[in-house]
Amino acid sequence: MTPSQARLRTGILEALSTSGPQSRAELARKFGVSRSTMSAAITALSEENLVEEENTSNHTAKAAGRPGTRVALAAPKGYFVGIDFGRIFIKAAISDANYRIVEQISCDFDIDVPADQALDLAAENVEKIIASSGIDRAEIKAVGIGVPGPVDAATGELHAGSILARWVGTDVTGGLSKRLGLPVYMDNDANLGALAESTYGAARETQVALYVLLSVGVGLGIVINGHVFRGTSGIAGELGHIVVDEHGAVCRCGSRGCLEAIVSVNALAKALSISHGDISSDEMLRKAVAGDVGANRIVSDAGALVGRYVGHLCSYFNPELVIVGGELMRAGDSLLQPLNDAMRRFSIARATENVRVVPASLGEQAELIGTLLFAGERARAADVLLTQTVSAARDMEGQLS
Repeated sequence: MTPSQARLRTGILEALSTSGPQSRAELARKFGVSRSTMSAAITALSEENLVEEENTSNHTAKAAGRPGTRVALAAPKGYFVGIDFGRIFIKAAISDANYRIVEQISCDFDIDVPADQALDLAAENVEKIIASSGIDRAEIKAVGIGVPGPVDAATGELHAGSILARWVGTDVTGGLSKRLGLPVYMDNDANLGALAESTYGAARETQVALYVLLSVGVGLGIVINGHVFRGTSGIAGELGHIVVDEHGAVCRCGSRGCLEAIVSVNALAKALSISHGDISSDEMLRKAVAGDVGANRIVSDAGALVGRYVGHLCSYFNPELVIVGGELMRAGDSLLQPLNDAMRRFSIARATENVRVVPASLGEQAELIGTLLFAGERARAADVLLTQTVSAARDMEGQLS
């Protein structure tokens, strides 16, 4: 493929995406090429299932003769699977190519279990939803998974120091791919929550947004101009491992006094147990919602501490929006108001004067929806790479013949 052909190809796809279906003649005029050149380009795109022709005779009155046709982007086909390895559960879902969930399942999960055991459980749940949905496995394009830990941008695998300590060194994507017979891609759960909120949720119209995930751990997703920022090696957003007390409790990451070790839902439940006896994180959150004074104080203090460091982030990134998600958000304003107040107190005033702090509009589904979007994103990238490889091979054959 020559550079001019590549530019024409890209231009056609962009024109159809922004302006909708058009005739070949309209496209030829738009790009200043002959009809034969445009016809060849459309034929090539059609063979790759990127565009399709639709008959206009049923929609508009036309003179006798050959029915008119317009070129349109091909309707998305296939299905995606998403798996959210939450910090206290596994959720799995299957969606169509427009990311509408067809089937979903959830079960309890302990992040301390070995990777092989967790992958067996995930594969079992995926098989259940494939069977119950009646979808042909051959139509599933990819699987996206979210994990509560940093994912190496180059290898797609877990970084050392992850809270999933027993998973480090395991080929997570390869192991699950082998179990399911499908391509599998992995990212950090907060990044995926940010992806979902920027695509379908609260951050759709924003240039810069921060997604703060408060659960058994603390995560951060950063969205800049519609794209998740992961940093050079995938470590960007590790808010939970900022050291707030160098003499504090040892964190799962091996450091001491991390924010996550102080404000995770488990840590808060443990702090409340002094006055309430042994109490689960779910019960602690229910008490906070019901107005229990002790539970509200615990949650309020956590919100203020998180807000302090979100305020610092606002001075760095100057976002329009801070979105708060995860189980701790069930506490509502008991968490959100102290977080908002502290954020403004510990930042440059101009950095937060127009910042809105809101709950995740997708709620506790954000990370799961993000896994589906990520699967689609990576599947498209794989398709483009395959197309480029095939085109290069054809060009080489033409040069040799």
